[in-house]
Amino acid sequence: MVKETADPTDTETTYDTTARPTGAVAPRVSVTGARALREALRHGGDALPAALREADDGLLLSALDEGLPAERATRVVVELVRRAPGRGPELADAVCEKVLLAQLYLDPPPRVPDGEGGAAVDSGRRLRVRNALMLYEGLVRPYARRGAVPELMACVLPGLWTAGDGAGREVVRRIAGTRQPTGFGEKGWKALFGGVAEECREYEEAADSAARREARRRWWRRGTDDEGRLDLQPGQLWVSLLLGFIAVALVLIVVLAAG
Repeated sequence: MVKETADPTDTETTYDTTARPTGAVAPRVSVTGARALREALRHGGDALPAALREADDGLLLSALDEGLPAERATRVVVELVRRAPGRGPELADAVCEKVLLAQLYLDPPPRVPDGEGGAAVDSGRRLRVRNALMLYEGLVRPYARRGAVPELMACVLPGLWTAGDGAGREVVRRIAGTRQPTGFGEKGWKALFGGVAEECREYEEAADSAARREARRRWWRRGTDDEGRLDLQPGQLWVSLLLGFIAVALVLIVVLAAG
C-alpha cells in the first residue's frame, strides 16, 4: 500500500511496505531516507552507524528486501534486533510478520560479484544463516506465542525446510537444537512434516515406477534375445531323446514290415 503525505517542512513521499495485523503501526519508508541509507550501506565508513540509527524500521526492512550482501545485511539485522525491546506489541508483531514472510531474508543477493570463489560463497551462506538466526532469536521467538505468528509458521516453516541451498534447513535444525520452545507451533510442525511426508511419498512412487519400467525392459530384452532358440532343461532333454528313439523304432518297424 502506498501513502503520499504532504509535510509543511518536507515534501517526501512515504511508503507503507510492511504487512501487519489490524491496528498495527506501520513502518514507513522515506524516499530520501532510503537513498541515504543505501549510500551509507554501499560506502560504509563513519556515516553508516548514524544512518542505521536514524533509519526507521520500514527503511531497514526495505534495505534487506533489496538483497544486500551478507556483510551489509548483518549491520541492518543487528540494528533491527537492537531496537526490539523498545517496540510496542503491535509494531513488534508487524516487524516480525514481515521478517517471517521474507523467510528470515535467507535468499542470497540477486547478483554474485564477478570472480567470487567458492570460499566466499560459503562464507556468505554462513553469514546469511547467522543473520537469520539472529532475526529469529531477537524478533520472532519473543513474539511466537502471539496469535498471528503460529498461523504464519504453517506457511513459512515448510518453505524454510525446502529452500534451495539448504540454508533454511540448517536454520530450522539449529533453532530446534537450542532446547528452548521453538515457537513453530503445532500447525507449523504439522505443515512441515506433512510436506516432508508428501515429498517422501512422491520419491517412493517415482522409485517404484522406475523399478517397474526396468523390470519390463529386462523382460522384453530377455524375450528378444531368446527368440528362435529352444533352451531345454536336463529333464526335458532326456524326454526328447526317448521320444526320438521311439520314433526311429516305429519307422524301422514299418520299413521291415513293408519289406
